[in-house]
Amino acid sequence: MTNKPLVVIDTSVFISALLSSNLNSAPNQVISRWRNGDFILIMTPQIEEEIALLLTRKQVKEEMIVSLFDAFDDLAFYQEGIYETNFLDNIDPKDNIFLSACYESKADYLVSLDKHLLNLKHFHQTLIFNPQSFLNQLC
Repeated sequence: MTNKPLVVIDTSVFISALLSSNLNSAPNQVISRWRNGDFILIMTPQIEEEIALLLTRKQVKEEMIVSLFDAFDDLAFYQEGIYETNFLDNIDPKDNIFLSACYESKADYLVSLDKHLLNLKHFHQTLIFNPQSFLNQLC
């Protein structure tokens, strides 16, 4: 593989980016930096399913969702999603899919807007940052 960082992005960042009209927002910049190849996005079937479900629920335009999923197909590195964790079962079990992806892929970073994930600060070898802090790390 390459020396580029391996990164898992929480659904909250994708939703914030796609619903924001501010192209300079940190979530939009994170997505833009990924599309520009500054890091490798880790994707699992579980994360992809959650993103599709929540973007549809938030009534994000279908063409924006299709464009995002086309980018996943072209630019993301897919993990099988076979590792499972119950680390956050007592707090927010839906967030476990992101931790699982981090562990399975040995991701360098998890980028999130979710306080349950951000409060952890790290999970095994993965550092957990909000979008702005992650962008600061990339510079």
